[in-house]
Amino acid sequence: MTFSSRNSHNKGFSIVELIVTISVFALLSTSLVGNYRSSTKALSLSSLAALVSSDIRRAQAYGISNISRDNLSAPYYFAHGISFQEDPPDNKSYIIFADVNGNFINNNLGACMGECVEKMAIVDGSYISALCVNTKKTGTCTAVDSLHISFKRPEPEPFIKGVIGGVPTSYDDAEITLKTRDGSLSKTIVVWKTGLVAVE
Repeated sequence: MTFSSRNSHNKGFSIVELIVTISVFALLSTSLVGNYRSSTKALSLSSLAALVSSDIRRAQAYGISNISRDNLSAPYYFAHGISFQEDPPDNKSYIIFADVNGNFINNNLGACMGECVEKMAIVDGSYISALCVNTKKTGTCTAVDSLHISFKRPEPEPFIKGVIGGVPTSYDDAEITLKTRDGSLSKTIVVWKTGLVAVE
């Protein structure tokens, strides 16, 4: 009799226990999925920032070595560089260029023609959210319409040109800010007059 009464009380989970267990499982699953998405976005943005800084260094290597370009007809290049724009849709790509006319800027923004060596597309939904330049005199970062960072043999130091209202001006340092598709995360690439490139 004691045995049968014990069995009658332990038939399984009650509805309340089952609901609590499922709720806890759902909360943990939601938390894990959210953390996974956030870490994936951060990793993707870090990879993009590393790629952009690597392409700046690649333009620097091209400029120092003055590598010839098969797709361009000019026999000599004053410099090689990389150019960025902040305005859509061109804020989802950037261009590595060979400076043919010695003005240290890419004259064909957006399209890969003329001085363009290679157009690099940003494919993960991230974008260039801000471009700014500064001088040692002001110490403040000024927004520009387009940014051109060029390198000329034999110096490893860049020629940094920011264009505002169609007027190119030389600056000491530059910053390129990248953001994720939803704008929740950002990374900034800093290019100093010394030629140093860093991701912050």
